[in-house]
Amino acid sequence: PMMADLLGGNMSFREGDDSSNPNPNPLMDVAAGDAARGGAAVPGGDFIDMGAPAQQEEVVFATDEERRMAALKDKYAKANEKKKVWDEVDQRWKNVEDDEKVQESAAPKAKIVGIKLDGPIDTTGKDAATVRAMQDRQRDMVERQAAAKAQLQAQVDAKKAEESNEVELRARLDGRLKEWSEEYGKKKNIRALLAGMDQIMWEGSNWKPVSMGDLLVNGAVKKKTMLAKMKTHPDRTSKLPHEARFIAKRVFDALNQAYDEYIEQGGQ
Repeated sequence: PMMADLLGGNMSFREGDDSSNPNPNPLMDVAAGDAARGGAAVPGGDFIDMGAPAQQEEVVFATDEERRMAALKDKYAKANEKKKVWDEVDQRWKNVEDDEKVQESAAPKAKIVGIKLDGPIDTTGKDAATVRAMQDRQRDMVERQAAAKAQLQAQVDAKKAEESNEVELRARLDGRLKEWSEEYGKKKNIRALLAGMDQIMWEGSNWKPVSMGDLLVNGAVKKKTMLAKMKTHPDRTSKLPHEARFIAKRVFDALNQAYDEYIEQGGQ
């Protein structure tokens, strides 16, 4: 009744009613009493005992070795929480979770089914326009597949023919090339090779003969060698007939080797 009267404004406090209480509000008295007992007051006058805050016990290690061993023990304790099974194939303990992940990754995936090129098209439930589009697509794919097969076969046949032609060229030209690049079983020097190039070059190469006297001039060997290597370089002869490419490659390799020896011996 006192609370109802207080809220309704029926009660009043006059000076001197309670000279010992400096706070004329009874609700404030309740809150102050609760706080004095170490609790917490909430609106409405309820009291909740919070208690003393919990304190975590701190572990003190005497040495760094004890701290390290404690960390290792905690690490292995967490690792052993996983379930393990004995694998008869690998002859070792395996984590169940890891094995399940491997099985999930190895699970067969759904296959992608495309249009068959060697059979009728399934026209069930499809209108005439869709059927015609599917037939046109199948026909186009068949034609492109046949063209790709023919192109691949042509490349294979060309490679076989080139290999066969290579064998024939080697048998027919090896003697001439060896006579040009060697003498009495020894490699000729760069001057001898340059002087005899007009005898080995292919028809239509437009190589101008070089005399031995011209190569005795300072700087002439380097200049003529650069011209000869430009004439026989694989990038410049890639579109020539097979026989010309065969000769150019052999001449280019022989010139490179002979010129390197010439520079090593102090030539200029």
